[in-house]
Amino acid sequence: MLSKALAHYPQFRFKEGEKSLWNPILKKSFADLPEERVRLALVDYLMMEAEVSHSRISFESPVKLIGDKSSSRTDLICYDKDFNPLLLAECKAPEIKLDEKAAIQVARYNQKVGAPFVLVSNGMLDFWFEVGEKNIETRNEVPDRFHSKKEPERNLQYWELRSFIGEQLNPKARKFAVTSCKTLYENPHQPVKYLNFDDFSPELALKHYYRIFGLKENLRIALSLSANSYGGTRLNVVLNQAGANTAFCSVSLDLIAQEEPINAEIHSAKGTKEIDVVKEVGFTFQSDITEMVQGICELLTKQS
Repeated sequence: MLSKALAHYPQFRFKEGEKSLWNPILKKSFADLPEERVRLALVDYLMMEAEVSHSRISFESPVKLIGDKSSSRTDLICYDKDFNPLLLAECKAPEIKLDEKAAIQVARYNQKVGAPFVLVSNGMLDFWFEVGEKNIETRNEVPDRFHSKKEPERNLQYWELRSFIGEQLNPKARKFAVTSCKTLYENPHQPVKYLNFDDFSPELALKHYYRIFGLKENLRIALSLSANSYGGTRLNVVLNQAGANTAFCSVSLDLIAQEEPINAEIHSAKGTKEIDVVKEVGFTFQSDITEMVQGICELLTKQS
């Protein structure tokens, strides 16, 4: 089934300009790795929707398996009110196919953990299992204990903690930014992917979650709102033609709010071009983000 982590996102922190994942339970930073993003997105669902207490979630619990020279570690264990294991979860990177090998691995761990429910997730798909006295059965629905019980409040602070919006964003742009985040990421019907971009200034904040849209055959765009280490907020639009990224536009919402005449950059094989998106595409904080992106996409197509 589709993963419960799909519309949830991990928290991030910046330290000395470097972006890292933030574990809200352990109160510490982790390297920004795909499987860690999946694990923390799943934790976000468990805490915010399934209402699992943070005190009943543990990470990296050691398990000693027969035949292993050293201890292995579990990804995630949830406990019941008496602190008996209730759920054992194994998290993989999104590009990892969930197969029998992954299920066998978590089943071996559960021989030591003894949880009645087991979950294997890559952030895109979830496979749930229920442990019986003699065998493990696949479940076609989420166990009652882990059903969604409430909708999370995705306000300004929610998006700031997850690095979609910078903490220094001008108040003029905040409503637009929050509404845009909800439009793009709250209930996505198209894929949301975490994309990396090398050799570009960290100020552009290109490394983040993107909503992918197919415009027509062999033409797609990826949209992201993301915070940089200075507390600024960027709207990044990437043009992909025939499977290759050919151009992108990085818009500073802060500079638009300050009415600066140069507030965006277009990067392509033709070089870098500074523009005023207010003048070029009629960008305003009162418009829908998808309307603004159409104009930016036309600019990118001309520049690529």
